[in-house]
Amino acid sequence: AGTANWLDGYTLTGVSLSGTVYESTATGPMPIAGALVYCELCGKETHTWATADGNGIYNFSGDLANGGGIWLVAGRRIAIWVQAEGYRDPIGSLNSRYVLIDGDTRSDFELVPR
Repeated sequence: AGTANWLDGYTLTGVSLSGTVYESTATGPMPIAGALVYCELCGKETHTWATADGNGIYNFSGDLANGGGIWLVAGRRIAIWVQAEGYRDPIGSLNSRYVLIDGDTRSDFELVPR
């Protein structure tokens, strides 16, 4: 018997995941430039990282022709990890969030100073 593929049941789908990584401040949300966002199921080859730009915006492309897209199973959330130097995740030590993707999805992530 062969080894089961860990992606069995998943379909590479032409949808994107994007959003902002930010810190809440007294004057409102402040983008965290350079924050790293990891999506295990993003991209044709999987295990993909995105770096937030100067406005805190990250993007995983849904362009299948250029290696983008997200491996999905209907109704199943996918794990996203977010990290930035000097910050921690307010919801737990593993910095993981679970996002339900149904079409192009925007998901913003808050980090807090260490």
